Amino acid sequence: MLKFIAGTHAAVWATIGGIAILAGCKRPNTEVGIDYAQEDLLLLQQTDTILIDLATVREDSLETGGGPLGGLSTAVLGNVEHPKFGMHQGGFVTQLRLIEPDFDFGDSPTIDSVYLSLRYTGAAYGILSPQNIHVFELADTLSSDSGYYSNQSFAHLDEALVDPSHQPIDLNPGRELFFGDDTLAPQARIYLTNAFGQRLLDAGTEVYDSNQSWNEYFAGIKVVPDVSMGGGGAVGIDIRSGTSKMTLHFHNTTDTTIFEFNISELCIRNNLFSHQWYPPFQALDEPFIESVAGNQVAGVFSGAGLKTRIRFPGLSAWEDERDEDRTIHKAELFLPVASENNDSRYPIPNDLFILTENENGDAIPTPDENSIGLNINGNYDAIEEAYRFNISQTFQQLLNETLASEDFYIVASRGGVSLTGVRLNGPQALSENDTTEVNRKARIVVTWSE
Repeated sequence: MLKFIAGTHAAVWATIGGIAILAGCKRPNTEVGIDYAQEDLLLLQQTDTILIDLATVREDSLETGGGPLGGLSTAVLGNVEHPKFGMHQGGFVTQLRLIEPDFDFGDSPTIDSVYLSLRYTGAAYGILSPQNIHVFELADTLSSDSGYYSNQSFAHLDEALVDPSHQPIDLNPGRELFFGDDTLAPQARIYLTNAFGQRLLDAGTEVYDSNQSWNEYFAGIKVVPDVSMGGGGAVGIDIRSGTSKMTLHFHNTTDTTIFEFNISELCIRNNLFSHQWYPPFQALDEPFIESVAGNQVAGVFSGAGLKTRIRFPGLSAWEDERDEDRTIHKAELFLPVASENNDSRYPIPNDLFILTENENGDAIPTPDENSIGLNINGNYDAIEEAYRFNISQTFQQLLNETLASEDFYIVASRGGVSLTGVRLNGPQALSENDTTEVNRKARIVVTWSE
């Protein structure tokens, strides 16, 4: 029978005759901790049969740039094929900032080379292989007065800035670069055309008087993968610390030198994501379809991809059967993951978040998340092979009809700075590879007294 262990975030599995007990309301085993007074133990009841409904919902977009902070600290670059979800692209737009304003290029400056050096964060997604990367000059200036979104379209000039002789680009966070006697930190080195570099050298000296004049002349860059090449994996790129740069190597009549622009917290920047879904999520490629049923499986994917909506359609009927003085002691949401959906080559998130909505339909934390000293969890439990959420206060308010919305959403952590996902078992899930007969279905375990 199901056992509740108070003082922890666990519901312990036990079986009788190899069959998990799923029937109705069960009086818990007395293995209950000190969170309950002894006289209350005999009154505790528990169920895991409350009706739960899951659906996979396409994320509209995430605000991933602009505003007072300029943007996020990390971008994702590359084209990932995830066998459980589909094809996923990450890129970014950003300003470039003068490291040394009011610089004099000297007489007759001539370009030798120009390249982007994009510092890796160490994160990688999918199976990495070389792929073509596009770099374009933005057509319009970015503004700190505007918020920018992950699915936003940014106009750019037609000229392709990447030198085709240096394609494809090897995206590999584990590989150092060697130049002469120097060893450089792992970075993506993207060589641009000398024609572009010479154009920058030939710009008037007034362009380089200040960062304001520079950004008026050169709005920024758009860096995206070539989607025609297929999946080559994706990597995290540091777009805040100033270690990612564009470097001009040039000579003039008297010297050979360099000039650098960096990508720092003072730059306006924005992350870009796009997705093409595989079954059972393929219908979400159609803009008029917002969700697909999650009876068997539901999806969560970062990069403004997918979220799982949860509803409890039979809750009012369950509440009608309770006494007026009933008290909810604990409500724990279990979202299992089938073993075939946990592939080490495509790691699932370590944790997920649960959100609800306010009166305006905006995403907000649940009451439990806002409670001081309460651990809502949301971490993946490798023993249970499930994500677990303590939503006791949320469930109580749901019964009391004091929440603005009865919809809840499971969303990815690091949603705007990664490309990773997980398939969650639905309330009617069947697993071909699971012969344990342990309950692997999405469910909510409620402990109450009355």
